[in-house]
Amino acid sequence: MSRLLRCAATSVVIAIVACASANARTHHKNQGPAANARAGLSDMEIRQQCFAEARQRYPSTSQDVQTNRVYTYTTCASNHGILP
Repeated sequence: MSRLLRCAATSVVIAIVACASANARTHHKNQGPAANARAGLSDMEIRQQCFAEARQRYPSTSQDVQTNRVYTYTTCASNHGILP
């Protein structure tokens, strides 16, 4: 009986941790700082600035550099609270 009780208790703990983890992933903190970083710019203006920054950092058009450019653009857009 103690094995069954131990297994049931472990299952309950795992379920609680899994629920808490899933809840934390879906409820993000308020994006107040990211919204303040925009300073009233539209999403398109921020996208253009991020693309210009990525193009300036990686000016070549080779396929290897394109990956770095896309990563730079995505990071910049995410930092400004825009989903690329």
